[in-house]
Amino acid sequence: MSGLSEKAGDRFVALDSPFNHVEQGKLVIPQMRYEPLMTHEAEHIAEMAGFFRQQMAEKKHKGVLVLFASNRAMQQFVACLPDLRLSMLVQGDQPRSRLVDLHRQRVAKGETSILIGLQSFAEGLDLKGDLLSQVHIHKIAFPPVDSPVILTEGEWLKSLKRYPFEVQSLPSASFTLIQQVGRLIRSHQCYGEIVIYDRRLLSKSYGSRLLAALPIFPIEQPETPEPAAIPATVVPKNTVRKRRPTRR
Repeated sequence: MSGLSEKAGDRFVALDSPFNHVEQGKLVIPQMRYEPLMTHEAEHIAEMAGFFRQQMAEKKHKGVLVLFASNRAMQQFVACLPDLRLSMLVQGDQPRSRLVDLHRQRVAKGETSILIGLQSFAEGLDLKGDLLSQVHIHKIAFPPVDSPVILTEGEWLKSLKRYPFEVQSLPSASFTLIQQVGRLIRSHQCYGEIVIYDRRLLSKSYGSRLLAALPIFPIEQPETPEPAAIPATVVPKNTVRKRRPTRR
């Protein structure tokens, strides 16, 4: 399981983190009205955008990272905040390395910089101190249920009388969440907040298990402002046109 070559007599030791997470950071779980489910994804993102705008208005953080589980949700969020678009560096606008360089330059000048991306921004991103003092996480990133690989593995697990959610989905979501949260505290000089817009961490039975796998942070549960109207959906440029009937 570890990927290492194990020999008889080898032992593995789990060491505590060298960082004081209780003093260096906190975990914020807003009192969201909606769960981040497909049935009301737009409402949840609009509410998330309202809380995010409120946070940016306080001007406490220069370096900010926002992580999403899907490009669709990311684009909806960006569309909700046209007033902050100039401060945003969104995955896909430019290569990742260029976005990170621009982020560093902006923060060094005392400007607010908001990096926005998908899972690749939760891996290997090392921004210390003021470069990153607030991380926003859209939701618990469970694997897509319609993925052929996930479906096949799920059927195989069922044939072994094992529960796919327990063996497959929950460990995957936990691993992703650990990576996302790990972007904040990278040194003894790091500080700040993790904001997770998913009440299932507190309302579902599995939430306590996900939290237990994270560093221990003080938890705050602020109220969210009334969400603004949801922006009209933009029709994609690659919309398929209906073929005209052939003349005979």
